[in-house]
Amino acid sequence: MRETLDIITPEPDKQFALRLNHTPFAPWLLSLPGSMAPHELKEASHRPNTEENPFQVDRRWKYCPNCMQIHKAKFGVSYWRATHQLPGALICEEHGTPLHSHDELRYLAFKLPHHYLHKSQALVLEANWQHDWQSFIYRMSRQLQSNPEWARNVAHCMKSYLGLERVIKHTHRVRFGGFFECMKEDLGQDCLAGLFTRFARGNGRQPNILWLTLSGYSQGKGLRHPLYWLACLFWLRSALPELAFLHEHRSDHGS
Repeated sequence: MRETLDIITPEPDKQFALRLNHTPFAPWLLSLPGSMAPHELKEASHRPNTEENPFQVDRRWKYCPNCMQIHKAKFGVSYWRATHQLPGALICEEHGTPLHSHDELRYLAFKLPHHYLHKSQALVLEANWQHDWQSFIYRMSRQLQSNPEWARNVAHCMKSYLGLERVIKHTHRVRFGGFFECMKEDLGQDCLAGLFTRFARGNGRQPNILWLTLSGYSQGKGLRHPLYWLACLFWLRSALPELAFLHEHRSDHGS
């Protein structure tokens, strides 16, 4: 992606705008280190190839048949929409219809959506939380696109609401255990199992998602995947005033 952006434009500001508005980059701003400006975030850094193994959300490339037909009629070709690749997206916000995918789309292989029109399958929303997640993930992405600096305050807002200190110590882990029990009860097992593999398998030690997200302690190098932040914000979506935009009425599809 960086090589492609270098060809399109050498200007950093324009490259950032392209990443932000034309790739599924926006949620990564939630993982922005405190000392880094949004436009400086260009890579997850040092994550191994197995980085996505902990995540249960469908990671295949997805497309909307309605969008594809519109693109074909207007441009002669279809293309992949960045918003359809957001974590946990299962419907097209514009048309309100299920996204489609195929097992081959675990890796893109440089094919456009119309190549899969007659062999892909519609994704299924199987649980109530998935319906709520659709509006959540699209609105969260738009908020980050329109105001990248907003992501800087997210951790502070969460800590303040939970009554946590700005600097987390190992001794706070017991408190995090209590908070995470509340988080599990509020979200439900189906939700956590739909987001994280450990909860889906139901075996082995289940990680404290809240601790991994807010504490800053991690054995892995690089940035924490945004799905951790998204899960915590999904839990607090009705509690944090800073998330009021999630509940604003929209007259278009996907509201």
